[in-house]
This record gives sequence, C-alpha cells and structure tokens, in this order.
Amino acid sequence: MEVLLAVAILGILITCVYSTWNAALTSWRRGSEASDVFQRQRIVMETLKELTQSIIFFSSTPTLYTVVGTQTPGLGDSVSFVTASDAFLPPSEAADAGIRRVIISLERDQYGRTYLAIVNRPALSPDDQSGEQPQAHVISMDVSGFYVRYRDPRDGSWNDKWEEANLPPAAIEYTVVFGQQGDQVRPVVVTRAVDIPVAMTLASATIPGIEGASSTNGVQTLKSLGAQSNPGGLPTMP
Repeated sequence: MEVLLAVAILGILITCVYSTWNAALTSWRRGSEASDVFQRQRIVMETLKELTQSIIFFSSTPTLYTVVGTQTPGLGDSVSFVTASDAFLPPSEAADAGIRRVIISLERDQYGRTYLAIVNRPALSPDDQSGEQPQAHVISMDVSGFYVRYRDPRDGSWNDKWEEANLPPAAIEYTVVFGQQGDQVRPVVVTRAVDIPVAMTLASATIPGIEGASSTNGVQTLKSLGAQSNPGGLPTMP
C-alpha cells in the first residue's frame, strides 16, 4: 500500500510539472511566433517607406519618372514609380542599382495564394523592347490585401488613383492586410502614409500658393480584421 501510495503521489507530481512546463512552452512559442510575425510586418512597411521616400522625379522628362497608381480587379491596387533605393533588389538585377522603376502589386502564385510582389525595370527605358516578361519578386507571402491612396499636393485630398503625368503625389498611403484566409491567426491591417520629399519641392516651384504640407509619415496597426468590410473590399478603418 505504501509503495502504491508513493507511486500515485509521484505520478501526480509529474503530471503537475509536465502541465506547467507544457503551458510555459506553449506561451513561449506563441510569443515567439507573434514576435516573428510583427518583425516581418515591420520590415515590409519600412521597405515600402524607404522605396517611397527615395522617389525620383524630373519635370523636364516627366514621362520617364511619372508615378502611376492603378487598380486591378480581383487583386487590389498597384503603384509604379522610379526610386533610388536598392531595397528588394536581387543580385541578378544589380545593373539597375541606383535608379530603377518598381511596380508594387498583389499577385497570385500557381496555387492561387496571394502575395505582395515587386517588379524591377530599367528607369530610363519606359518601353520594354526585349519582349520578356519581367520577373516578380516576393516581398511577403503573408499578404492578402494591398491598397494605395495618393495625396494631391494642390489641395491635400486623397485619391484612389494617380494619373498626373507632370506631378507626383505629395504622399502615398499604403494599407496592407497581413494574413491569409483560413489561417488560425486573424488578418491584421497596417496603414502607413509616407511623404514624398521631391513632390512638395516641385509643387512649391510650379503651383502658386503651395508652401508645403504637414508631415503625414506615420504607421497605424489595426486590431485583428473583423468580418465586416465595405462594399469596395477595403477593411473598415477608423
């Protein structure tokens, strides 16, 4: 009886220790995963900021440096501009280092999973004469939505598209939906508005009455994406 009692007490102690260790290990794993996800999100938003702040625009040849913002049905928005940043420039395309045209958009892989992609093109060649399809490089595979707005330097209004050939927007606002449908973790929406330094300089020189605008640089992380969304597909934001 004493041996049985000792074995029972030992079993209870082992169970308690294992339960405590397992709970601590689970919490550590969740915290580590959350930290990794946050770090990847931060890298994506910081890279978008770096690319945008390094936009190049010369009014003497606006057709080569125009900022183009369009919308792709079923995927979201796409933005194209010339930048001096080398962010997300693979070694195979190092010849474009220093100045290149980038196209940032949401794409789908062969399995139908969406991802945020970047395409690099020579900045001084508006038309690709080679006939080859440029390669899209992955910025993040954990993105299910990408939306862009543009601030008009003339009146400060925000627009969903940008088709001004002779003037870049004063700022670009990125809204990125991190997470995929079916994931255990609910999607998270991050919005960041980035000023374009060269835009206000050009606007001040060419448009009377414009002296510059207050900075819009900032980042806002929303709570987990809820089930509600607007008719246009953009998650509801405050």
